[in-house]
Amino acid sequence: MKAPSSAPVLQVRDLGFSYPGRPVFTGWSADIGPGLTWVRGSNSAGKSTLLKLLAGALPPLAGRIAVRGLEQAASPLDYRREVFGCGPAATAFEHLRPLEYFAFLLSLYPRFDAAAAQAVAAELGLTPFMNKRLRELSTGTRRKVWLAAAFAAGSAVVLLDEPLNALDMRSVRSVRARLLCCAQDVTTAWVVVSHDGLGEAQPLATELALDEAAPPASA
Repeated sequence: MKAPSSAPVLQVRDLGFSYPGRPVFTGWSADIGPGLTWVRGSNSAGKSTLLKLLAGALPPLAGRIAVRGLEQAASPLDYRREVFGCGPAATAFEHLRPLEYFAFLLSLYPRFDAAAAQAVAAELGLTPFMNKRLRELSTGTRRKVWLAAAFAAGSAVVLLDEPLNALDMRSVRSVRARLLCCAQDVTTAWVVVSHDGLGEAQPLATELALDEAAPPASA
């Protein structure tokens, strides 16, 4: 397991969140540095909920979340431009074709690389599906579109929730090879939830265990 970076990209302080009748986070804090962070825990530990909170898709009930000092609560639009975390189930984009989806993301993320997204899409075998609308694609194919966008986002933080689910073995190998590169990234924080593990990248990843009490965060 890689040691946590001393220069965090993403800071979480005293996070509080609960669903009706079920607390999920109470005073939870963490520093997430560049490279690859693997979020692990039981099915009820709140892994996917954490990614939604970090993405700004769920509002925290308490605490502070910031990317390189940019506060989520104070500057929500600027914050979200620095955090990519859009999953394949996002129905708001189902009417778009992959290239239209990439063009839309280009308007949201200032460093989004549309050419890189198309290159990843080709690597994942998406070329025959580029003229189909997202709603016409299978779960695994839609996930490939999302992954192509994620690897080209250019944001300070990229959140990947079960990136290997529903993928063919060729695509699994491709994504794991890219995760290995992410583990050595010195600028971007790649935060991954994966029951399937991270392959060769796993020993290089920082583990963030939600079933254990978080260590005291630095000021």
